[in-house]
Amino acid sequence: MLELKKTPEHTIDRVFLLALLALFAATAFLVVSIGAKQYHSIADSMTANYETRTVSSYLEEKMNQNDVAGSVAVTSIGAFPAIALSETVNDTIYTTYIYCYDGYLREITVSDGTTVLPGDGQKIIETKALAIDMVSSNLYCFTITDTTGYTYPLYISLNAKQS
Repeated sequence: MLELKKTPEHTIDRVFLLALLALFAATAFLVVSIGAKQYHSIADSMTANYETRTVSSYLEEKMNQNDVAGSVAVTSIGAFPAIALSETVNDTIYTTYIYCYDGYLREITVSDGTTVLPGDGQKIIETKALAIDMVSSNLYCFTITDTTGYTYPLYISLNAKQS
């Protein structure tokens, strides 16, 4: 009859396999952690870009919609700087206020003579702060601070001169 020989077991074989498995696990963990870090970084960057573009586009569009002589003014709602955009509809003057309060860019439209409190406006998008300067009779500078603390200026020029 044919006899099968048993091969002797070597401890070094088992140690080598365990070391190879540990190396594979460590490499896999490293790759996953690097990927997670990159994903988090990209997600934060996309959120900041979204906030920046949204606030800028929103302010630009609102200002351009009201590009009529005497319809734009820099004012305040309480202690918060605001831009006031006035429009006459059926012999009634309505004013839209855009300002930043409690971590949000806000907007509210009221008829003239209505008292507006900072918390009254509708939340548009998260923004830490907004400063508004009238540089000249048709040039405005909005200094926007986003939720990450990054501050950037936005200059908007209107065709119609404001008073």
